[in-house]
Amino acid sequence: MERYIGLDAHASSCTLAVVGPSGKRLGSHVVETNAGALIEVLGGIPRNRHVCLEEGTLSGWLYEVLEPHVEELVVTGVRKSRGLKSDKVDAFGLAEQLRSGSLETRVYKGRGKFRRLGHVARGYGFVVRDVVRVKNRLKSVLRSRGVGYGAGSSVYAKRDRERWLNELPGATRPLAELLYEEHDVLTALKAKAEKALLAEARRHREWRLLKTSPGLGPIRTAELPPVVVTPYRFQSRSHFWSYCGLGS
Repeated sequence: MERYIGLDAHASSCTLAVVGPSGKRLGSHVVETNAGALIEVLGGIPRNRHVCLEEGTLSGWLYEVLEPHVEELVVTGVRKSRGLKSDKVDAFGLAEQLRSGSLETRVYKGRGKFRRLGHVARGYGFVVRDVVRVKNRLKSVLRSRGVGYGAGSSVYAKRDRERWLNELPGATRPLAELLYEEHDVLTALKAKAEKALLAEARRHREWRLLKTSPGLGPIRTAELPPVVVTPYRFQSRSHFWSYCGLGS
């Protein structure tokens, strides 16, 4: 007997609502947002279990934790809120949409063997954005004091650093020194993150194959597999190329 389960997840608690194959509401549960507690409650629901939850901060973790314990786990896009709203109402709504096949958007979450690579790539992306941010802040400090630095990256180089600091008023110099120190730490961390990313990517045959593609460097190639996972989840080759940003 099929069971359709809507899961409304929050940081401290999750609401599960169960609907039968005819649409009859069979019950609901409020559970602590804890892997063991959620698995225990799911285990008490007869199979076959079909679970639906909305995309959000917890959806990736919930997918990894619950997917082995259910026959189907669907992550859907966030719906527009209409009418009465509560965790229980939302959970039953998700269950009913899954039962009736009326979900508008399904979000792919299964990373499989690329799970670790995905987290390493995400960390690398965080550090890269932090490096860009501190560089922009440094240039902003120089511009705000009328210091013209021109094109190029010499403003970040250690050999030219004292020159730029000397052009700043004494009151502004400590801020620039702090940003330079942050820049050096983040640059070293970026190199470490890049090394870890490539080391993890080399463990996958797909990375070595993709690296032979013209226009794709080792970093971009390492970032692709945990995002795409498999091209067979796309309707056609053109959909796949467009998703990768390679379509015309």
